[in-house]
Amino acid sequence: MKTPQISMRFDGFQLFSDIGIFVLSLLAAMLLVAGLVELIGGDALAALSAMVEGVVGSRQAIVETVIEATPTALCGLAFLIPFKAGFFNIGAQGHLQLGALAAVFVTTTFTLPAPLMIPLALVVSALAGMLLIAPSLVLKVKRGANEVTTTVMLNFVAIEFVLAMVTGPMQQPDSFFAESNLIPADYRLPVMVVHVGVFLAVAIIVAAGWILKHTVFGFRLDALGGNPSAAGALGMRTGATLAKAVLVAGAIGGIAGGIQALGVVFQVAEHWAKPWGFLGILAALMGRNPVGVIFAALLLAGLEIGGRNMQAMTGVPAALVFLLQSVPVLLLLAVRSTHFFKMMSLPGASR
Repeated sequence: MKTPQISMRFDGFQLFSDIGIFVLSLLAAMLLVAGLVELIGGDALAALSAMVEGVVGSRQAIVETVIEATPTALCGLAFLIPFKAGFFNIGAQGHLQLGALAAVFVTTTFTLPAPLMIPLALVVSALAGMLLIAPSLVLKVKRGANEVTTTVMLNFVAIEFVLAMVTGPMQQPDSFFAESNLIPADYRLPVMVVHVGVFLAVAIIVAAGWILKHTVFGFRLDALGGNPSAAGALGMRTGATLAKAVLVAGAIGGIAGGIQALGVVFQVAEHWAKPWGFLGILAALMGRNPVGVIFAALLLAGLEIGGRNMQAMTGVPAALVFLLQSVPVLLLLAVRSTHFFKMMSLPGASR
């Protein structure tokens, strides 16, 4: 009876420390930006007020923040799941690109009733993401190739493939730009304050959180990531476990692209995507679990949107917008890497 109580106290402390570090990092970032604004002769209070106004100043601002956070959160999950198994997936940006292209291709090529077409497009998006990450998985398992290198390089493959398609067979007729046809209105995601892709993303992330914490598969991922040799010695099928994690990650990244295509941009074009895949890595490192990824993605999206409003309203240089996103991440990682918090994260630290 004593051990579970210790574990519960430790979990409570862990949650409290995570929230505290998160809030302090955000406040420190805002203070730093305020100081820099004053340094260049601006009005720090006006700049920070404009930033907050841009994020929560209206219903539309909140909706925009939530929509902007959705692909980042899904890409964060696409990093987090294989990361737990020791696989560093840096390819979510490519999965997203290919998933969006697949959704556009299906919806602009075939004709089906909308209740069938939308799920089909998302399934094809997931398959496209899995297809792109498969070479990295095979090279890792069969040849021992470094997955960081292969997933990064496959990002470029995906981006160039999208460009080739929107300047070739999928280019909008009579267009001077590298862009695809628009997705028909009937095949776009319905809107209920926000498009339903947001609710789908939340459902995927919450389900993933439950699976990772309460199922045998989640336990196997932790075991594989903690000690692959011991996991194999205990009879675990390490290759199959890793393959499931990696392919699921590719599918989630592809769905992120499909949701963006069907719910936000309605086409793909040259340079259409923001760096959601790379922001997802930051969200995963900040959140550390699927639900935490949601809040980290909201923070990153809010900082970007608030920073844009701050720039527009006060003339603050655009470089400070990127500082707003990077500083909380750096502070969080720095604090969590200290010896104190490493000690507090040990199972017996609460004794």
